[in-house]
Amino acid sequence: MPTRPIMRYHGGKWRLADWIIAQFPQHKVYVEPFGGAASVLMQKPRSHGEVYNDLDGDMVNVMQVIQNSWSRDALAEALTFTPYARAEFEKAWEFTDEPIERARRTFIRAEMGFGSAGATKGTTGFRIDTKRNYGTAMQVWSRVPEGLRAFGLRLQGVLIENRPALQVMRDHDTPHTLFYVDPPYVHDTRKMGSACYRHEMNDEQHIEMLDTLLELDGMVILSGYPHPAYDRRLTGWRRVETKARMAAGRGTGTRTEVLWISPKVPQSGLLLEEA
Repeated sequence: MPTRPIMRYHGGKWRLADWIIAQFPQHKVYVEPFGGAASVLMQKPRSHGEVYNDLDGDMVNVMQVIQNSWSRDALAEALTFTPYARAEFEKAWEFTDEPIERARRTFIRAEMGFGSAGATKGTTGFRIDTKRNYGTAMQVWSRVPEGLRAFGLRLQGVLIENRPALQVMRDHDTPHTLFYVDPPYVHDTRKMGSACYRHEMNDEQHIEMLDTLLELDGMVILSGYPHPAYDRRLTGWRRVETKARMAAGRGTGTRTEVLWISPKVPQSGLLLEEA
């Protein structure tokens, strides 16, 4: 099982994964319709069927490249010989349709970019962290290749999709399916004013998503920041919350993270209790 996130990713749930997985019920099929960096999928026990989906073609390409042993090894070699350099970072914004090179450039943007959204949004500045008392950005970059194998092995047997999230949920909906739904945060809950993802959701799309979740036969656990629209729509759902660290300029802050848990999720016989 991987011991660190595959890359720096805005809104990633690596540190929260244990808390999230502790709420998971027994299930046969597991679906992440907004897969992102797959931080929860990578840390949960395997299910009979697992689905990773994201609309971001760059992230889907990364998952496909590291799922295959040959392309994963080629990517690891390419990353090993990529210097931590501003010139590499600037070139990484240029599009390429060659899968391994496209994945390499996604990693460069994620790890060399300032802030957490280098992999997912239009532009960000170059990160120089030499003044840190702990690991510098350059030292972190040198360790990226060694993490690919564990991540790729965990992806074995996972269906990787690049489709609209609501359609993916409908296609895999059964009473034995668990959906962990981690959409882009509602805009007015964010402290960062700008868009952080290539595929954002407006308020109407959030409402459409909530209505779809209410129609599913499967079990749903939804992540987000506190928001009255979610609370109003999800009457009868269990609500749990925790404090989470977040990037805040040059330091860190905390935000309240909420899980809305559908009534179809039992409160006993949870996944980790029976694992």
